[in-house]
Amino acid sequence: MKSAVIILLTSLICFPLRWQAGSVAYSAAATSNQFRMKKADGDSSQSIQFVNASSLKRLPSVIKDLSVAINSSTLREEYFFGEKALGIYLYDVTCKSFENSAAVRYGANDTIYHLKLNRYNKLASDNALAATLIHEIMHCVLLDIYKRAKANDQRAWSSIMSFGLNRNDTSSLFNNEFFGLVNSGNSGQHELIYRLFYAEMVSLLEHFETIHKGILLRHQNTEQLLWSGLQETNAYKQLPDQEKKDIELTILKAKGVEINEE
Repeated sequence: MKSAVIILLTSLICFPLRWQAGSVAYSAAATSNQFRMKKADGDSSQSIQFVNASSLKRLPSVIKDLSVAINSSTLREEYFFGEKALGIYLYDVTCKSFENSAAVRYGANDTIYHLKLNRYNKLASDNALAATLIHEIMHCVLLDIYKRAKANDQRAWSSIMSFGLNRNDTSSLFNNEFFGLVNSGNSGQHELIYRLFYAEMVSLLEHFETIHKGILLRHQNTEQLLWSGLQETNAYKQLPDQEKKDIELTILKAKGVEINEE
């Protein structure tokens, strides 16, 4: 693959986050009501409750098996510590390309996270869909910890202090590196996602694979797939060029993107 093509395709496999304090284009109240109804009928022990309004045909089975994987993962005990399940509302958007595969939107008055999925994801494999959801869930986890910490939730504060980030100021908690990175948008949050969650994300996707298909991908392939959206992190930039090419090819193939490997 030519280097110019690689630069272009790298921009097509990012997962931008848009955390907006204002109102969103659809009714947050309506989706919140849907979530309350869904949760009332569901298992109160679940870490995450999804309301799926997406038209992607294979998404329900992916959500079902990913939920099982999450609820038996270390992530559950470490980061899903609220009295209520983390609510995520999934819906479709139409984009002209793969440039925006998915994004989380969370308004100041929202009670659940709104995850929009590009309809181009209908071409993606189940593993790619699961990787997309895992990535976006990690954004929700960061924002949930941030929100709870601002409300003086002690478990959230304990989580932040346990992260071992470079600036861990016990005299002024809001001075901690965590808050600076969360507030710096995609770039900062992606750094946190890689540094704090990447290894657990790989384990989670592998667990999903065994539940969903009973077949485990090569560990290297799973790791490569979960670099999706993290290509602007410092860690990714330090990888050898050939490794970056291999990662990009793995991601694009999983997403059903036609590629020229010349």
